[in-house]
Amino acid sequence: MTGTRDRFDRELAHLQGRILEMGSQVHAAAARGLQSLVEDNADLAREVIAADEELNRLRYDIEGECYHLLVTEQPVAGDMRVIVSGIIIASELERIADHGKKIARTYLRMLEDPRMVPLGDIPRLGEMALGLLDRALRSVAHRDVVQARAVCLADDEVDALYKQAFNLTISYMLENPRQIASGAHLIGVAHELERIGDRATNVAERVIYAVTGDLIELNV
Repeated sequence: MTGTRDRFDRELAHLQGRILEMGSQVHAAAARGLQSLVEDNADLAREVIAADEELNRLRYDIEGECYHLLVTEQPVAGDMRVIVSGIIIASELERIADHGKKIARTYLRMLEDPRMVPLGDIPRLGEMALGLLDRALRSVAHRDVVQARAVCLADDEVDALYKQAFNLTISYMLENPRQIASGAHLIGVAHELERIGDRATNVAERVIYAVTGDLIELNV
C-alpha cells in the first residue's frame, strides 16, 4: 500500500509540475502579446499568435493526464479535488494565452490605421493583470490558500484600472473622432487584460477548493 501511495504522490507531483510549466509559458505568452503593442513590434505579435497552438496542445495533454489519473487511480477526497482542479486550471491558463493572442492580433489590426491613440493606462493595467497571474501560479505551487484569497481580493484593483482606462480612451475618442477605430481596438486590449485578471482569480479559487474543499466564488 505504501508503494502505491508513493507512486501516486509522484504522479500528482508530475501533474503539478506540468501545470506550473504551462503557467510559466502562458504568462510569457500574455506578456509578449502586450509587449508587441507597447513596443510596436509586429514580428513579436506574429510569434505570439503562432506559438498559441503549442499551448493548446499542452492544455489537452494535461487534461488527458488528469483523466488518466481519475480512471486508473480512483482517487478520493483531497486527491480527487487536486486532479479536478488541475483540469480547470489548465483550461483557465489556455484561455489566458488566448487573451494574449487576441491582444497581438488586435495590435496588428491597429497597424492598418496609423492614427493610434495614446496607450494611457494600458501598460499599467497589463502589469497588474500579469502580476495577479504570477501570484495565482505561486499559490498553485505552494498550495497557499492565503495567497489565493489575496489574488481574488486584488482583482478589484484591476477592475478599477480597467474602468479608468476605458473612460480615458472614450474621452480621447470623443475629442478625436478620426481615431475612433483605433480607440475601439485599444478598449478591446484593455478588456483582454481585465479578463486575464479574472481568470487568474479563477485559478486561485481552484487552489482554495483543492486545499480546503470549499467551492466558493470570490471574483464577483
